[in-house]
Amino acid sequence: MDISTLLQGSHATTSPSGQHLAFISNGNLRICSAHAPEQCTDIKIRILAKDMIAIKWNDDGSHVAVVSARNIEIVDLDDASHRVRLDNGGAGLGRFASADFVGKTQLLVTWEFGKAKLWNLSNGRGVELCDVKTTCDGESWQVRPDRSNAGRRTLAVLSRPGADDLLNVYTPDLHKQLSSVRIPTADARSLSWSPDGRWLAIVDSPMAPLSVHFFTPDGHHFRSQPTSEDSSEGLGVKSIVWSPDSQTVALTRYDGRIALLNTKTFTPLATIEHTTTIDQRASPAHQQAPTWQEAVSASGERSYIAAAQPVSPPLSRTKPSTEPSELGVAEACFSCDGSYLATRDERMLNSVWIWDMSTLGAHAVLIQHSNVRKLHWHPTQSDTMMVDCGEGILYMFNASSSSPPTSLTTSMVGSAVLSWLPARSASDSTILASTKSCFTLMWPEGRPDVPEYERAVSQEAADEPFDEGASEDSLFDVLSGRKPLPPRSTQSYTERIDIEVETEEEDSTTRMDDTFREKKTRIPEPLDPLDDSDIF
Repeated sequence: MDISTLLQGSHATTSPSGQHLAFISNGNLRICSAHAPEQCTDIKIRILAKDMIAIKWNDDGSHVAVVSARNIEIVDLDDASHRVRLDNGGAGLGRFASADFVGKTQLLVTWEFGKAKLWNLSNGRGVELCDVKTTCDGESWQVRPDRSNAGRRTLAVLSRPGADDLLNVYTPDLHKQLSSVRIPTADARSLSWSPDGRWLAIVDSPMAPLSVHFFTPDGHHFRSQPTSEDSSEGLGVKSIVWSPDSQTVALTRYDGRIALLNTKTFTPLATIEHTTTIDQRASPAHQQAPTWQEAVSASGERSYIAAAQPVSPPLSRTKPSTEPSELGVAEACFSCDGSYLATRDERMLNSVWIWDMSTLGAHAVLIQHSNVRKLHWHPTQSDTMMVDCGEGILYMFNASSSSPPTSLTTSMVGSAVLSWLPARSASDSTILASTKSCFTLMWPEGRPDVPEYERAVSQEAADEPFDEGASEDSLFDVLSGRKPLPPRSTQSYTERIDIEVETEEEDSTTRMDDTFREKKTRIPEPLDPLDDSDIF
């Protein structure tokens, strides 16, 4: 396994294509290539690092938004001098709670007190979305997947103007509301589109008799679950998980069961239960799922043994809990093609069940030495899963083989969060391990080689002196080696412009500042930071 050098930076976020990373370092926004993270391009920003909340990419990876509680700064990577800034003004509606791209040129901004606004970055116009639910457990809005690549998408938003929940459907590019439907929920907690965009599911309060409602894309109610035959006492559905092929949906419950439904009629296919004792001795040998248990020696060496059945995984808590977040299914996730489903139970957080969707039976059980923090299926390899136990160790498991998981020690501390980068091919396997202050990239199958043409262009660009020229060059050209970095002896354009021209506020709360080249007044002398005469 190849590991990159440890890079200092916070909020490391990958682009949708997985080719680039954005992070904050020394007060600058840095963009680097996923295959060569040591080579970075710095972009000066005005938001302090301590105030930052997140970094967000748009769909095609051409814009990056740096989000803070009071300001949002959007950088065009094709022209770094072009900036769009959102200023919260007097913060009459509270701080910025979140900001996410809707497509390529739309930015949805929400405030902590419930207001939301959809900004068009190309023309500076904003459309208010009233009474958006900001206290949901999951997503209160989501963009419909566009499998046809038509470019026009619809946005589904949960709102609550009064005593009832509403489902609002918008077309962001046309600034038009298609429908607003009152939904039969007591207190909707989240919504999600199926991967093919044919269905919209809304999860209700777990105490409601019908916990999940399925709608068509135009907002018509189709069916609710569980039915009267499937209902039971206690809390209902905890969350839903769609299979990548949109053929199956899994409903996780607070009683530890998982109901699998087909997405044509939403009728039950099977019910999965996590037992505290694994005993398959009554089943034929070819139907018994192997149970691998991790063992740690006194010297710290880790290995796996085939546990003899019956085996009882250790319980995570000695006393039963009454908190809803600590009951039922802790996690459920499908592999990239939907052939496997990995699950965990809140009672046994160190145990991972893997189910074969073709047979609807148990495929394997992994019992870790420590509690599992997160499960990650490979983005393109359907049988490869990474287990993160929060110990700075990679556990890789191949579901199609009969071998136990393999452990790979990393150089990161135990608090590092592990995740796969989006892959462009089946052979592209890159893992991001990040903490609050640093990160590194890992390649379990070896770091991919840079193509010959990129190496040739990079070498040719390195031999040429830097010439800024009259036109703006893309940052992607710099990252790929088509243009060398400018010398640091002179300040960059954005560093020379440290004065923001006050523009007329579009409303009393938020203003949008669009900064262009040659439209700023140059100040020959530096400003006094203690001069607050403009305040009065």
